[in-house]
Amino acid sequence: MTTDVLKVTLLGTGIPNPSIHAFGTSTLIEAGDQRVLLDCGRGAVIRMSQLGIPVGYVDTVILSHYHSDHYSGLFDLLMSGTIPQGWAGRGKPLTVYGPAGIEHIAEGAWIVTKPDRDIRVNDNEIDAEHMRIIPHQYEEGIVFDIGGLKIIAILVDHGDNIPSAYGFRVEYKGHVFVHSHDTRYNENLISQAHGADVFVHEVAAARASTLASHPKVKVAIDHHASPSEVGRVFAQTRPRLAMLTHLALLPPDPLPMDDLLDQLAAEYDGTVLIAEDLMTIRIGRNISIEPYRHPAR
Repeated sequence: MTTDVLKVTLLGTGIPNPSIHAFGTSTLIEAGDQRVLLDCGRGAVIRMSQLGIPVGYVDTVILSHYHSDHYSGLFDLLMSGTIPQGWAGRGKPLTVYGPAGIEHIAEGAWIVTKPDRDIRVNDNEIDAEHMRIIPHQYEEGIVFDIGGLKIIAILVDHGDNIPSAYGFRVEYKGHVFVHSHDTRYNENLISQAHGADVFVHEVAAARASTLASHPKVKVAIDHHASPSEVGRVFAQTRPRLAMLTHLALLPPDPLPMDDLLDQLAAEYDGTVLIAEDLMTIRIGRNISIEPYRHPAR
C-alpha cells in the first residue's frame, strides 16, 4: 500500500438484525504501519477471512458505544486471534479503547474466555496473557495518535439513555475519514466533520403506518438520524464523498430505498454512495471505492 494512502475497509455495515449481507458494524483502518479496528460487530473475523486478512493482524480496537452490534465480535477476535497459525497469530494481548465501562468488557472477557484459554495453555499452544484485553477508557478528543495516524472521538447523541456514544474523525497525511457511528442529528458531529474526504453516516427510517401500528419501532427510530436529517448533515459539511451505512429500514413494511434517497436529496445535492460489507475505500490523491466482488480480486 502506498505510504500516504489512508485505507478504510468496511467489514460490517449492518444493524442488530442478523443478515448474511450486512454484518455488525466494524471498520478496519490502515495507514502506514498502523492498523486499528473501529468497532467489532458480529462476524468481523469472518469478513477479515474473506479478505485474506489474518485475525491476528489487528491488535487495537476502538469501540464507539456498547450496543451489541458494535462489539459482539470482539470475543471471537480475542480468542481466535491467539491461535498460533498463519490465519491468526496475534501473539500479544488485545488493546481495546472504549467509553466509560470498558473495564467491564475486559473483566467479562477474561471470565468468558477461561475454558478455551485453559485448554490452549495446558497444550502449550498459547500464552494466557495473549487472551487478555488491555482496557483504556477514553473521552472526547484524541484517542489514538501513533505513526501519523490520528483518531479523534466525537461525542454524538445516540439517545438519552446512552450517555457515552462516539463517532470518529480519522486523519492521516492530510486525508480525513469521518464515521458517525450511531447518532441522532448532532451539531457536535457536524462541527467536527468539516473537511472530510469521506463521511460515512448512519440512517434510519420507517413508514408512518409502521410507526402508528408498531410503537416499539419508534424507540429505535428515536435513536438515529432520519434521511432528511442526514441530508442536512451532508449539506452542512460538504464531504468529497458522502456514504450511508447502518441502514435501519424497519419492518414489517420497510421504507423503499427510493423514498429514503428522495428524502435525503431534498436536503443534499451531492453524490451519495450506499456502503456495503467488504467495500474498500482508499483516500490518497483521489478517492477510490473497490467493491468486494470486483472481477479484479
